[in-house]
Amino acid sequence: MDSICTKKPLWYSFCAFGGAAIAAALAALTVCLIRQSVKVVPLLVLLAILAGGVLLVLLCIKTIKTLPDVIAEAKPKRSLPQKNQPSHGSLCLSRCIAIIILILCGVFFLIFYSKAQETQSIPQSTVQSGIQYEKGKVLAITGGTYQGQQDMEDVPVGKQILRVQITSGEHKGEILSDVTNNLSYLYGTLLEVGDSVTISYSYTNGVLDDIQLQDYDRTVPLLIVLALFLIITILIGGKIGAKSLLGLALTILCIFTVLIPLLLGGAPTLLTVFATCALVTIVEFMILDGFHRKTVCAILGTLAGVLLAMLFAQLSCSLMRIDGYKMYTAEPTIEALLQIRQGQEPSAALQIGDLLVGGILIAALGAVNDVAMSISSAMNELIAVNPNLTRKELFKSGMNIGRDMVGTMTNTLILALAGSSFVLMIYLSSLEPSFSQLMSSTFFSVEMVQALSSSIGVILAVPFSVLIGMLLFGHTKKATKKVK
Repeated sequence: MDSICTKKPLWYSFCAFGGAAIAAALAALTVCLIRQSVKVVPLLVLLAILAGGVLLVLLCIKTIKTLPDVIAEAKPKRSLPQKNQPSHGSLCLSRCIAIIILILCGVFFLIFYSKAQETQSIPQSTVQSGIQYEKGKVLAITGGTYQGQQDMEDVPVGKQILRVQITSGEHKGEILSDVTNNLSYLYGTLLEVGDSVTISYSYTNGVLDDIQLQDYDRTVPLLIVLALFLIITILIGGKIGAKSLLGLALTILCIFTVLIPLLLGGAPTLLTVFATCALVTIVEFMILDGFHRKTVCAILGTLAGVLLAMLFAQLSCSLMRIDGYKMYTAEPTIEALLQIRQGQEPSAALQIGDLLVGGILIAALGAVNDVAMSISSAMNELIAVNPNLTRKELFKSGMNIGRDMVGTMTNTLILALAGSSFVLMIYLSSLEPSFSQLMSSTFFSVEMVQALSSSIGVILAVPFSVLIGMLLFGHTKKATKKVK
């Protein structure tokens, strides 16, 4: 690798590739401007190619300038024992390939994003149409009564009569009197003067009507909590923590701007979710660690674990005769999705039945990522410390490391799912169901499939990651023998 990386023709080839990308992007932009047919998504794709080409050319130029120094420094160090330390040239090549992969992922994202934007918006119901939501501020509490009951943990029940000033929208500055804030065990928040709130209203003959206070405006507190999370992550994690936050942001972006619109437009649920998981995994690992055998091993191990979790979940759903329609915890939402589906074309309608397995893949992705990267990193360190390990020994050591992870990660997944359904579990326990009744209940079956399928993805990611790592890192053994 080092001898290849220190040859100028290779870098000249990469530089030419980047220059060709720049020329092609500029030519396409020129044609679009002449024809006046510039669209947002194709424009973003061309700009991404242009930026990638410029970055690649600059990186190649910088690397070519430093190659003589790299060659001079590499000669006396060949006899030193630090054989596994990457050279400057190999690091630059790794970064270059990672940048190219990220550019390609960006192009794929923009293509899928363009396809997602073609999804027709879901029409609002007649009840929701015409209603507008704005922010407001409590100026005064003019009346109302409420009290807390000791048997209900002193949760206030009753109402408040408020005077509220609208602080956003076209009616900003207007003051609304006699706005009712209903308080109950399940909804409503006790307000004080100066609190920010959200209100809704509609129009009747051009006049504000049906004014309702929705709830306490939690935008600022939420931003404070988010800022604390970001600060703590960066302070503790440093550069790696910042990169992980970037990967998290890209994951959220893919889910809300690509995955959900495509699913609403009738795209195949499982294929779309798996493709999104693959794209997110590749981008995340390229950002975190660049292009190395370690990241390749982690990516392939993650995809194998997620794919096997999907197959296991489908098999389990088939045996138990359950699907997305039977998700007990999401029952009200499923009914709303059914109404959406009824208004869509059958050939391009939301596939609700596969949402159960699709959700399992998303839930398992993070844990499978963690296990695959941990095993890949550990095997990389093993072969760096002892290059003479045979593939059999490397596989055995990797499996020993993976077995320790299986117990903790599986426990984490099951406890996370149990925590998300904790309230419902308490309610069902209060009913004291019989064993056969509990085993036959839809709720228990769905929860077990979610927990076990996610855990299976983590468990099976271990041997596949170890096997892939053994094959990838095994080349170091061969190289060492040749040197001897």
